[in-house]
Amino acid sequence: MDARQKILSSATKLFSTQGYATTSLAQVAKEAQVSKALIFWHFASKEDLFRTALTESLAPYSIDVLEALAGLGELDQVGKLIDVYFAFVSQNVYSVRFLLSLVVREEKNLDDVLDRTTELFRIYRSLLADILRSGRDKGVFRATVDPEADATLIMATLNGILLQGFAASILQADPKPLLEHMKTGLAERLSAPAA
Repeated sequence: MDARQKILSSATKLFSTQGYATTSLAQVAKEAQVSKALIFWHFASKEDLFRTALTESLAPYSIDVLEALAGLGELDQVGKLIDVYFAFVSQNVYSVRFLLSLVVREEKNLDDVLDRTTELFRIYRSLLADILRSGRDKGVFRATVDPEADATLIMATLNGILLQGFAASILQADPKPLLEHMKTGLAERLSAPAA
């Protein structure tokens, strides 16, 4: 890892755990094991470092699932979406923690962050709602399925499980069994009764 990337990685970690205001460039330099002067070689200011870390954290925020869903029935598509979402968060855990910490700390000037993450969530939830609607219309799912409400509930439950996973070291809990339990419960809840 080059010096610039070490600085960005360390800054992301510190900004996510301490917030922007309480993170100093001296702390970033110590964490990255570089001099403070080297930080200024790569970044004009603390604000520039923060914005660059934020931009890089947003880079992976796109999930292309259409190919993964091709040829699957609606119930399998729902399960696949859950698996892809979990894998995405697991692979980008530091980025997700960074963004969540900024929102929780109510950092200023986060409109671009909120817009991008909200858009990703909206697209993902809409795709899930479309699958639920299709399954309901085909009779695969119960007639009582409310695509919008059920998609929102699935996303909320999934996010809750993932948040618990973030605290796994404290709670000593693995989120994977909960995800499997969720998928099993959804299959029972959504599936139309056998005729």
